[in-house]
Amino acid sequence: MHLSWILQPYISPPKNSYFRELVWGDLNFIHTTDTHGWYAGHLNQRAYSADWGDFISFTENLHELAKKRHADILLVDTGDKHDGNGLSDATNPNGDLSTPIFNEQNYDLVTLGNHELYQEDYSTQEFQITVKNFGEKYVSSNVEYKLGNEEWVPFGNKFRYFETTNNKYKVLALSFLFNFPRYNSKTRVFPIKEAIQQDWFKNLTSRYSEDDIDVLVVFGHIPVTGFEEEEIIHLHVALRRLYPNLVIQYFGGHSHIRDYAVYDHKATGLQSGRYCETAGWASLNFTGEYKLKPKFSRRYIDFNRESFIHHSNSDKDNFDTEKGLSISKKIRKTRLDLNLTVSHGYVPRNYLMNEHPYGHPSNLYTLLNSTILPLLESSIDRQTEKYNRIILINSGSIRYDLYKGNFTTDTEFTISPFQNDWNYIKLPKALALRLKHYLNQQEFFIKSGTDLAGPEKRGVLNKMAREKQFKSLTTSDRLSCSFVKDPNFRKGQTTSDDHGCDGDDVFHNSVLYYPSPNVVQTYQEFNKESDEVDVVFYSFIKPYIISAINALNNHNGKNFTNDDVEYYGGESTGSLLRTYIKENWS
Repeated sequence: MHLSWILQPYISPPKNSYFRELVWGDLNFIHTTDTHGWYAGHLNQRAYSADWGDFISFTENLHELAKKRHADILLVDTGDKHDGNGLSDATNPNGDLSTPIFNEQNYDLVTLGNHELYQEDYSTQEFQITVKNFGEKYVSSNVEYKLGNEEWVPFGNKFRYFETTNNKYKVLALSFLFNFPRYNSKTRVFPIKEAIQQDWFKNLTSRYSEDDIDVLVVFGHIPVTGFEEEEIIHLHVALRRLYPNLVIQYFGGHSHIRDYAVYDHKATGLQSGRYCETAGWASLNFTGEYKLKPKFSRRYIDFNRESFIHHSNSDKDNFDTEKGLSISKKIRKTRLDLNLTVSHGYVPRNYLMNEHPYGHPSNLYTLLNSTILPLLESSIDRQTEKYNRIILINSGSIRYDLYKGNFTTDTEFTISPFQNDWNYIKLPKALALRLKHYLNQQEFFIKSGTDLAGPEKRGVLNKMAREKQFKSLTTSDRLSCSFVKDPNFRKGQTTSDDHGCDGDDVFHNSVLYYPSPNVVQTYQEFNKESDEVDVVFYSFIKPYIISAINALNNHNGKNFTNDDVEYYGGESTGSLLRTYIKENWS
């Protein structure tokens, strides 16, 4: 059953009113997050087709506008630059060529996400290249890096204190990553509750009083809403005790959704989607008549040249800057050098992750379950046809929709960028067949905080829970947004948030959203006489598989451990998909 909209009267805008304009304030922000290497843009989606060079031209033009308006604008990114696109993932190490492209943007505040911490070489690259590139602008308040001499140092800077260019507003910036436990051995993450008890934080807040700060900026790789992830609320309560009158602007990430939260009358939080689909805009008025009651605004800008040209008061003849054109040229050359444009076949229709329910023929997980996963062959001496088999993948390992058209090398990376090893464990059939249902239980997903499903699912469920609780506390219906279907519009995001239903910069028709399962599986029964099943799964989800098995088997004595898991081998899901398309849809 799809996530429903609570229908409210929908008033179509005037025929010529295509854009919702940006609202400028005293201090303005452009925000990106979870770019995951999508710097070439979405080549199969017009709405998100701008590349990183176009984005650089956009922000350079906005800086010129800010000067004319005697306003200030800051650029902020909240991490996750790896895993998701061929531009970042087709090199060894991952990000070798995409990192310099990202670093060409003139950010004022930069930090890291959890995808910079999975592998040691990711972290080393980030620390040695990106931290060095941005210097004092790179802030990470609760993550540290271990040098070669075993010394632990901040991953960048614990904070940044600076003045804005045009109006000399005094800004104190902090950055926090959510409590991420799967960091590599060269890094460590302190939970926010622990970090703000450390000496550096106490010294910082003693050094800078409210008189020394005009705006407190807190940015980081952490969702701005989510009731089971209460770290940002705990942080806000702590900061409010220290700075009861300050304007605070938060910027979040990780859950891959457009979102905006109001924490109190002087504090809001913006989250700007994923995959270079959104450039987030936030503005603050806090001087003059707004000193006691600040005014906040936000927009979610579709990542395309049309939006960029419009919002920077440009036209197609004067929009591009010299640097922007140079970076676009560099991206095109890099894609060719990496052979990302090579086609392996032609996909005859769209296969989407969430616009159709699982089981629908146009659902991507249905295609994988019914057609692709059964093609897996073990690379060890284990004859597949002799053993009953379950192949189980977490839905979060699939990162994007499969669109009609050429299936290129780049497409494979966008669909499934991870190269996890296949493992297997031998289980009694009765136990094995219960795994999928258990792992797909909502209670298991929420309580365990797993990485099984994609970040979007957690983000959407969090937002729904927040809206439900909000409605239980107030009679306001500002979070109830209608399902839009207007012949004048294209499909796109129709976002609801704490400021209502008008955040998207372009009027869109709504898209149905059906939550994906946490896991999908295919079951192959080759030997009906056998009461044993090989459960095959990615190494990344091994802790969750073992936990689920033991929870289901708790009355039968045996406790399964990692020692019961064996290597299975075989091609990755993305590789299996490529092989199938090459052989059947070429």
